[in-house]
Amino acid sequence: MTTTALFHARPIRKGWILLSTALIALSRRVETHRFIPWAALFGLVLVVLGYGLSIRPIQPTADSISYLSGAYHLHAHGVYSGAPTDDVAPPSIGREPGYPLVLAMLMRIDPAFGGFRPSCLMQANLCDSAIYRIPQWVNAVLIGVSGLALFATLHRLTRRRIPSLLGALYLVANLQMHKGFYDIISDPLAVSLVAILLWLLVRAWQSPDSSLLRWAWVGLGAAALTFTKAIFLYFALVGLACAALVGLFHPIARRRLFPALLVAALTFAAPIGGWVMRNTSIIGVPVFTDLRSGIALSTREVFNHMSAEQYAAAFVYWTRGFGDGLAKRLFAPEVIAPFDLGQPGGFYDEGQNGYGRRLATLEQAEGLSELAAVKQLDRQLINAILDRPLIHLATTLPVLYRGIWIDEFIVVGLPVFMIVLIGAVRRRDALTITLLGLGAFNLLFYALISLNITRYQMTAVPCIALACGLAAHRWLNRHGFGQRAGE
Repeated sequence: MTTTALFHARPIRKGWILLSTALIALSRRVETHRFIPWAALFGLVLVVLGYGLSIRPIQPTADSISYLSGAYHLHAHGVYSGAPTDDVAPPSIGREPGYPLVLAMLMRIDPAFGGFRPSCLMQANLCDSAIYRIPQWVNAVLIGVSGLALFATLHRLTRRRIPSLLGALYLVANLQMHKGFYDIISDPLAVSLVAILLWLLVRAWQSPDSSLLRWAWVGLGAAALTFTKAIFLYFALVGLACAALVGLFHPIARRRLFPALLVAALTFAAPIGGWVMRNTSIIGVPVFTDLRSGIALSTREVFNHMSAEQYAAAFVYWTRGFGDGLAKRLFAPEVIAPFDLGQPGGFYDEGQNGYGRRLATLEQAEGLSELAAVKQLDRQLINAILDRPLIHLATTLPVLYRGIWIDEFIVVGLPVFMIVLIGAVRRRDALTITLLGLGAFNLLFYALISLNITRYQMTAVPCIALACGLAAHRWLNRHGFGQRAGE
């Protein structure tokens, strides 16, 4: 090293030593000071208040209509139906009943919200938007609940405050994800249930006596999440199957694993199975929710018909912020136009509305009932995907890319998530694989079977935040920053 380089290197090294010393002192204070938990809790309350004070008047549309109608019929008539009518409606299948049930309970608590009628949705400003204030505030509180649950999960895993605070902050300060929280949608509830389920899993996994009661709570937590987002029915089934295989090939783990697995499976299957039986009695087919899976597949299968130029354009167009504008400058109008959700003949129109048109054609041409036509059309869509599996897998990449931008910090979060997950697989860390596997499932499954609009990936963000907290914990350990809380 030259004299000049040595002269410049010494201040840099000295500065790094001073910075490291300061960070060590700060981290130890954070880990040991009794004031920190109270300060964090106060900060969480301020975050919830900040979200609550940003609530805007709304006119419910789209999915909100189904949720509110279902809640109204539960509250007013004691039956679950998504029919947008004030009159008594017969029981029907509808969307997942979890969020409507929460709304129905809020209608009982709040007289203003209890005065809601589906007729309020038939015309703008027919009902005062202030009646929705309570569910809007509950959504703000649920953001705080998700942050608190993630903090508790990380603290159980790391026994450190800094990684726990970092993970919780990743979740509650994710403004991009929460920017529409005041709408009457199930996503804030689903995100909080994912965070709670992560905590329940860690709590049960770490119990020294393999408490069956704790595993029962895991099953109930998974059921609650499934009643809010039906996609997690598939995650539960895959998870149970994988756990059973592990038990079969590892006799030592079998004695502890199988009783826990059985209890979790039973507490999950009881409410889910009961709801499926209820739906079967209505339409004669064992289903968990209404027949929307075909529409989801239709909106996904259309992207298998993208041209090579559209495939490249998709990555640009779906980039958050500047993407659509940049794509319009880089690609011809006929390449970009089909990506517009309102474009007649575009990808969304062909997938969403085209499904209904194809269904009507089948019913008329072959004299099929609606249920029979749905089965036949869904089979055609599945066969179209299976006939070109490599094309489907290839187009899954841009569709996956589309959804990740719901996360404010995804540029950092996704690489960290992948690194931590791969590291867990290499170490055979079953707990971390299970926790992050929930997020990986969410990321991949929606991209495989739907158009994967960004809010579908909100339920993956708690797992990404968890991975960031775990990465921070390992970094602190490697660099010797402070001691774990309580040590």
